Amino acid sequence: MFKTTRAEALVTARRLLRGYASAPDPRRQVQQIYSALVHAEGWVSRDEAEILSFGAWLQSHPNLGELKPRSEALLGKLG
Repeated sequence: MFKTTRAEALVTARRLLRGYASAPDPRRQVQQIYSALVHAEGWVSRDEAEILSFGAWLQSHPNLGELKPRSEALLGKLG
């Protein structure tokens, strides 16, 4: 898999989040957001830690109602 830049990853993640409401599988949509962010280069260590923490949280199979607010919070922190 190729690496993207931080800016490209944020654009992709925001686009995916905008499509969350119409996604047939919301959990998969959020996993794609995580994937876009984790495969990008150029994160400062604090941001990278936030992304990895988000991924660990996703692995815990959170309630569907928590997915969008937590995704929005992460993107807000990342810029």
